[in-house]
Amino acid sequence: MNFSWLTVAYYAYWAVLIYVTIQIIHQYTISSRASAWLFTVYLFPLFGLGLYFIFGVKRRKRKIFKQKLTADQKALEAYQAELGNESIHLIQDMKPRFKRFYGLAKMVFKEGCSRVTTNNQLMLLENGEQKFPELIKDLQAAEQTIHVEYYTFKFDDIGYQLIKVLMDKAKQGLVVRFIYDDYGSLGIEQKVIQRMRSCGIEVHPFSEIRLFAFTDRLNYRNHRKIVVIDGKIGYLGGINVADDYTNDNSKGETKRYWRDTHVRVVGPAVAYIQNIFLNDWNFCAKQTIKIKDQLSNEFPALEADEQKLVQVVASGPDSPQPSILFSILYAIHAARDEILITTPYFIPNPSLLKALKIAVLSGVKVKLLVPEASDSKVVDAAARSYYIELLEVGVEIYKYTYGFVHAKTMVVDGFLSILGTANFDERSFELNFEVNVLVYDAAFAKQLTASFANDLTQAKQLSVQSWERRSAIKIFVEKVARLISPIL
Repeated sequence: MNFSWLTVAYYAYWAVLIYVTIQIIHQYTISSRASAWLFTVYLFPLFGLGLYFIFGVKRRKRKIFKQKLTADQKALEAYQAELGNESIHLIQDMKPRFKRFYGLAKMVFKEGCSRVTTNNQLMLLENGEQKFPELIKDLQAAEQTIHVEYYTFKFDDIGYQLIKVLMDKAKQGLVVRFIYDDYGSLGIEQKVIQRMRSCGIEVHPFSEIRLFAFTDRLNYRNHRKIVVIDGKIGYLGGINVADDYTNDNSKGETKRYWRDTHVRVVGPAVAYIQNIFLNDWNFCAKQTIKIKDQLSNEFPALEADEQKLVQVVASGPDSPQPSILFSILYAIHAARDEILITTPYFIPNPSLLKALKIAVLSGVKVKLLVPEASDSKVVDAAARSYYIELLEVGVEIYKYTYGFVHAKTMVVDGFLSILGTANFDERSFELNFEVNVLVYDAAFAKQLTASFANDLTQAKQLSVQSWERRSAIKIFVEKVARLISPIL
C-alpha cells in the first residue's frame, strides 16, 4: 500500500512539474524570467513549485486588470480631449527648456497622456521627520477632499496621528478617500478600518487578497504612496506611513536610521497625480469619479525661478508599456556628464545594465548609492552579483553605512531629476503599480545633487580589487541569487 501511494505521489509530482514547465514557457516572453523560474522549480523541487504557484502564475493578470486598463484609457482619452492640442503645443513651444530631454517629454506624453506642466512649486522632503509634519499641516488645512493611497500604512504612533486628522476632517464633512495595499499593509487592523468608515472615511484595499485569488493578486502590488489635498497639493515618494520612516529617538528606542526622500507638489502637475489616484480608486471602489470634477485651478502665483517643469509618469501590470523603465532608459542614454542614482533595491534587467555600461564607456560619470544591507538578504545577494561588471567598466558604487537608504532618486546632468516610488528592479518595472515625477529644472536638480553628496559622506566606495577578493562561497551564493533575481 505504501509503495503504491509513493508511486502515485512520484508520478503526480512529475505531472505537476511538466505542467508548470509548459506554463512557464508559455507565459513568460522575457527569457530571463522564464529561465529563473525553471531553475527554481527544478533545483528546489517542492519549495520551487510552491513559490511558482504563489508568485509566478500570470494567467489572470490581464483578466484581473482588464477592467482597470479599459477605464484608465477612457479617462485619459476624455481628459486629453478636454486639453485639446494644448499639451502638444506646450511641449513644442518650450523645447529649448528641455535640453536633450525633449524626446523624453514627448514619449511620456504619448504613452501616458501626461503632459509637461509649468508653474509648479516643489518641496524636497528628506525622511519622515520632514514629511509628516508638513503633511499633517496640509491635511489640517484641507477644505474639500483628501485622497490617500499607501503601500504600507501601519497603525502605530504616526499612523494614528494621520488617521485622527482624517477622521476629524471626515466628521467636518470633507470627502476622504483612503486606499491601502492589502499585501504591503498586511495585518492592518480591521477594527480601525471600521472606525474610519464610521466617521465617514471611504476605505478600500487596492486589490483584496482572498484565498481563491491569492496566487494572482499577491504578485501585483500597489506600491504607490500618494496624497492629494483639495486637488491642489500632492505628495509622492518613497516614504510609507510607519514609525520606521522617522528617526525619532525621544522614546529611548534604538532603531535603524531610515534615509528616504519624498516631494510635495503644488501646481498643475497635481492633476496628474490626482488622475492616477482616481483611476486606482474607481478600480477598487467600483466607482466612476471623473478627474475634471476633482481638480483645482487655484494655484499660487510664482516667481520665474520657482516655476518648475514637472511631468508625472506611472506604470503597472495594466500598462501597455513599462513607461517608468522607458523613462529611466531614455534619461541614461541622453546623459552627457553625470548620472546619480539612489535605490534600496538594485536588480537591473539586461537593458538597464547595458545602458549604464554604455553611459560610462561614453564618458559619463555614473554614481550608484545602495544600502550596505537592505531588508532582504536574498535581494542583497542578487544585487551584489551585478557590482563587479559595473565596477570594471567604471561605475562608482557606494554602500550607505549609516542606516537603510530607501530613497528612489536619479539626477542626470544636473538638470533632470527623477524621483518617486519605483526601485531599480524588475518588480517595480513590470509587476508593481508605481509612480514617479520627472522634474526638468536645474535648481531642483541642484538640491537633489546636494542631498546625494551628503549621503555619500555616510557611505563607503567599493573598489574592483576589494570586491574581487571576496570568498568563493559568497560569489557562488550571489550567482545563484542572480539566477533567480528576475523573479524576486
